[in-house]
Amino acid sequence: MKIYEALAKVFHSLDLGTCFALLGDANMHWAGALSDLGARFIYARHEHAAVAAATAYARNSGKVGFATVTCGPGLTQVMTILPIAVRARVPLVLFAGEAPLYKEWYNQMIDQAPFVRACGAHYVPLHNPDTIIQDVINAVQNAAKERIPVVLGVPFDLQKQDFTGDHSALEATFEFPTVDEVHPNLDSVKSAADLLQNCEKTIIIAGMGATSDDARRLIVELAEVTGSLVATTLPAKGLFHDQAFCLGVAGGYSSDAAKAIFKRAEVVLGIGARMASHTFDGGRLTPNAQVIQIDLEPHEQVQGRKASDIQIIADAVSGTQALLAECKTLTTKSWRTAAMQDETAAALTLPRFSTPTDGFLHPLAVIETLQQEIPKTAHIINTSGHCAYYTAQMNAHPQSHYNVIRDFGAIGNGTSFALGIAERYPDRPVILLDGDGSVMMHIQELETMARHGLNIMTVVLNDGGYGSEVHKLRASGATLAGSVFGRPDFASVGRGFGLAGTTATTQDDIAQAVRAFLISGKPAICDVHISDTIASPQIQRIKH
Repeated sequence: MKIYEALAKVFHSLDLGTCFALLGDANMHWAGALSDLGARFIYARHEHAAVAAATAYARNSGKVGFATVTCGPGLTQVMTILPIAVRARVPLVLFAGEAPLYKEWYNQMIDQAPFVRACGAHYVPLHNPDTIIQDVINAVQNAAKERIPVVLGVPFDLQKQDFTGDHSALEATFEFPTVDEVHPNLDSVKSAADLLQNCEKTIIIAGMGATSDDARRLIVELAEVTGSLVATTLPAKGLFHDQAFCLGVAGGYSSDAAKAIFKRAEVVLGIGARMASHTFDGGRLTPNAQVIQIDLEPHEQVQGRKASDIQIIADAVSGTQALLAECKTLTTKSWRTAAMQDETAAALTLPRFSTPTDGFLHPLAVIETLQQEIPKTAHIINTSGHCAYYTAQMNAHPQSHYNVIRDFGAIGNGTSFALGIAERYPDRPVILLDGDGSVMMHIQELETMARHGLNIMTVVLNDGGYGSEVHKLRASGATLAGSVFGRPDFASVGRGFGLAGTTATTQDDIAQAVRAFLISGKPAICDVHISDTIASPQIQRIKH
């Protein structure tokens, strides 16, 4: 038995689920051996796509994401997705191989560790045959425990050596660790309860750390007891989709009506949320509010966040439970009135929109139709870019079926995320809402969808360029040459890859395309021509 075969056996025993892959010299023999053992592979067309798909799969499966690329240029191609997974706290194991140890010169040789560590991920060089199996097991466990990507560098000449270690170690098992209960300091809880008692206008913002059923139930009860409104961070969007007094997403993607309510807040209570700068719209969202935070890492300085006024170090369930018990003994004020219920309902209603003068669809017209046609059983993927503001206004889907990972602000990930989510939920329709600039970055993965028969519909909001830049440049009077590229015929491209491809210039065209996809269950792309004259409220604010 060769070392690559032994490595395949231990990975098969660890049962990490689907491996998303692109093969080369440094991983092909290992991957082939793992496939022969019965492991399932999704073979992508680009390394970034493979790792991004594994990231989305992990976020939705509760498992460690699993991917493989070859060494050198294979690994350097994933330098955008790694920071995303790091910042999103997604556990991931990436078998990257490594240049040969015993060869004087190899064209694809590079010191891989600094690249990986610069992204915030862990790099584990596996150079010792005597410890290599245990090192792999430790890496998987660390990825899960720390919720971080771990990259394994295994020289491919070493992989071809005979395995002389303990064969019983190859039968390792792995179980994803549960989040430990961390009970809060009761003095901090009392301080928070006193603040809530003395203020009327409170908003609870829940994040990804509060998405469990127990956490959600306790937050809803706490909101009722304290008379608070509820909202979420963008990644946790939909957690309170069925609740009255819900403001939707907190931050730059809040509706104008919601922002007007946020500005009146006296207290913001963050639960399982990082409370990053974008959650507070750069300080503009709740300018006069004091902040309470319940989190395992409330002191974490990330993405421009500032320290909260009261910090409760606890998991979402334990912290909310303790605060709820304290608040039940107090008389708290409420702004849950009939008038406020009307206001919050209006905040989640699509604003009225006019017909653009250029003959193309208004982005909100697209969203209006999609809300009517997409069932709640479907998984929606919202990505980055100008269109993301509009797609974030869809408010009917629960958090479990609404997917967004955009912690590095990069476009071009949506297609890959769709691969991972469709693999996780093969019996459910997956609908990607993305812009033309983003789709073009990894359009080759349409072929991956077709080849693997993944149930994905890509809806392209096609404005013929990079919308965010178009509107900013237009407002400043600068040339648009670097941001406007014309409208590709995505329907023809999709058909060339084996997908159902349609072009939509009316709302009825969109509706028919969605209905056809839901009936067929086969991958499809719908090229929706939208106006490039409509700047989102977020861009309107930035460009000025």
